[in-house]
Amino acid sequence: MAAPTDRRPPPPKEDRRLKLLGMALVAAAGLAIGMLSERAAGQWPLSAERLVPFALALLVAVNVAALGLLVLAAGCGSTGSLRKPARRRAIALQLLLANVMAPGLLYGLLEGSFNVESEIGQAWDFGVAIAGSALFLLSWRLWRRSRQHDAPSADEAMALDPRPPVLYLRSFRDDDETQVDDAGSALMRRYMQLLRPPSPEQEMADVLGRVGPVVAIGKPGEPLPQLGAARLYVDHDQWQGRVMALMAKARLVVVRVGASPGVLWEIEQALAHLPRQRLVFAILGGAAVAPELVARLAPVLGPTFEAALPQPRGPGWKTLWIRDPRRRIGGLVCFGPDGSAHAAPVRLWPIAWGDVFLFALMRQSAPPLRYAWRRVFQRLGIPWLDDARRRSRALAVVLALVFGWFGAHWFYLGNKRRGALHALFFWLMVPLLLAFIDAVRFVWAERAEFEARFVTLRDGGGAANIGAHGALTR
Repeated sequence: MAAPTDRRPPPPKEDRRLKLLGMALVAAAGLAIGMLSERAAGQWPLSAERLVPFALALLVAVNVAALGLLVLAAGCGSTGSLRKPARRRAIALQLLLANVMAPGLLYGLLEGSFNVESEIGQAWDFGVAIAGSALFLLSWRLWRRSRQHDAPSADEAMALDPRPPVLYLRSFRDDDETQVDDAGSALMRRYMQLLRPPSPEQEMADVLGRVGPVVAIGKPGEPLPQLGAARLYVDHDQWQGRVMALMAKARLVVVRVGASPGVLWEIEQALAHLPRQRLVFAILGGAAVAPELVARLAPVLGPTFEAALPQPRGPGWKTLWIRDPRRRIGGLVCFGPDGSAHAAPVRLWPIAWGDVFLFALMRQSAPPLRYAWRRVFQRLGIPWLDDARRRSRALAVVLALVFGWFGAHWFYLGNKRRGALHALFFWLMVPLLLAFIDAVRFVWAERAEFEARFVTLRDGGGAANIGAHGALTR
């Protein structure tokens, strides 16, 4: 597949006045929280007359900090217009999220003081663990719901990104899937549905966003779009025409193989009208593939189809929690210039070492899928270069503030030498101070300046920096 013309979406407009206001609000809230913590620790144990005003003052400070972060995000151009009702609902949920997290902050401030910790001791541990788990789950669900309200439509995504889109086709039943392989356990499946970690679709959309805006037909009647591909909602009598129109202009069509009549029709149309190099089949999950799919795809894919099918689980109850990481839980099938099919198996292992940290972010499906998609990109001639748009400035700031003394933000941005220097002298106060300064610099810089000055990328054995307009300079 020939490399496309580099028509990156224009960077969002940024406003340094809003950035300055946001940083001032966050700094003021942080200072107030620190003073409240010191005062509460000095007056411990607090009576009810003192605890209630302290909690209310802390709640005000938390809301000021949350408002500052929202203003800061608006200054960085990472939010939509307040004229949209969905955006206003997302902001309301994010402010609610800050208030839900306030009790955890209150306990953390009190427990962090030595004299308070020695008094509350282990008697609180069990109750705090239960309450903390419930608050974490509620906070995660609120954050996820706010992102659903903020999700752009397919039309908006294609208007913002001029590149040819990536069309993602699947059965609506796959929208509720939370991980690639649930080990056949109904209990695990229910638990993951309650937790709602990033889904396989989200992980594939994150990868395919390197190619173009990822779009999909939305499920009729759903109150909010699922996270992942940007949704396009059409009437039942129009969806086939819209799918064909999107197929015609898509740079890549990814079909999540399923046995529903709609997916079977989409497979037929893709095989009949698309050049093979613009088509990828994704066969995911531990369940057996329906016979009608085997009958349709086996003649087209040949022996490659067998190499992409999920392997059956081993017998016995031990497989519920002991899984063979080498077992194939699916595969991706792409096509070469001569039309020959090639399979990239999806397994829990091996994975790229650079993706291991994703497990800590509850992205269980990300490492195996990214490992397989790297092979597909290589086969299709699509560069896997981690372009600067894949480096989150917000995450870089958080890493600088939380783990900056160890150089985590520089490791994330690709500057391993600078990160190693921070880690080498972590026992001094200098790396901590420098990390705080780095966080402010990341926020203050325009997006293009951030990419040019701070992001160091690697593609294979070579390193590259991103220039001001997104072009690669070696």
